[in-house]
Amino acid sequence: MTQKTVLFLSFLLCFQIAWSQTQQAVSETPEDSISYWKNGATFSLNLQQVGLTNWAAGGNSSLAIGGLVEGFTNYEREEVVWENRAKIGYGIIRNGDNTNRFEKTDDAVILTSKYSQKMSQEILMTATINFRTQMDEGYKLENVAGQTEKRRVLISDFMAPGYLQASLGLTYRPTDWGLTATLAPFTGRFTFVLNDSLSTAGSFGVAAGERIRSEAGISLTGTFEKTLMKNVDLKTAYNFFSNYEKFPNTVVNIEAGLNLKVNDYIQSKINTQLIYDHDVKVTRSDGTRGRDIQLKNVITVGFTLKF
Repeated sequence: MTQKTVLFLSFLLCFQIAWSQTQQAVSETPEDSISYWKNGATFSLNLQQVGLTNWAAGGNSSLAIGGLVEGFTNYEREEVVWENRAKIGYGIIRNGDNTNRFEKTDDAVILTSKYSQKMSQEILMTATINFRTQMDEGYKLENVAGQTEKRRVLISDFMAPGYLQASLGLTYRPTDWGLTATLAPFTGRFTFVLNDSLSTAGSFGVAAGERIRSEAGISLTGTFEKTLMKNVDLKTAYNFFSNYEKFPNTVVNIEAGLNLKVNDYIQSKINTQLIYDHDVKVTRSDGTRGRDIQLKNVITVGFTLKF
């Protein structure tokens, strides 16, 4: 089966199922829908400020601000399950005094819609659409020959990259395990680089001068959630995608987080994200450039509101 055929079938089936479910949900009376819909959202704000004046031990003052909004709306009735999630996070930090720039520490926009038809309580036929991008420009600092100061180089932007993945497959959802796993042999993945300079440079695996790259392949996605002890929750999400033309080369994206609840308004979070993409070259800490594992660790303590 050709790449274009797989892409076409993936998107056609996903949109057809999603449209059918939307029509069914809209046609229900408000009294019926209230008992089958579950909605929720959280807003987190984290602040950190360090001020040093004539500090003998040395160091720099700093100011860090971060925010995260997560929401979900799920529908389940009889044989139908429809799950929708959104996550938007942004964070900045400034080291030194107010003459220095704020640099980005977090920037993510993630939207997911998953429609499933139950074949049994544990096996479901699932169509999923996942979209990821960022809101702001991203820069790196690099050395300039013959100069002591470093220059800022643009390496990312809104929709550069942007990822859209649509898939059709089977979901395994064992009761009381907190686990979901979806194996989708029909998966279409689009990479967008809409910034002109990054497109010209061929960033994020897109051919130089092109703005969109399409791939057809197989994916394994899912989540795992578990309460480890009172007020300590573990949440993980994983996404593995392999292009049929380059199989078994696999794009890996794993996120894991520990939520440590102090009370209803104060929480601490420890989050880790691991990414490996064979088609993306990164600049390592030693200045060399090539394919490598991308790793992000974030520890925050902040104010949280739930709705």
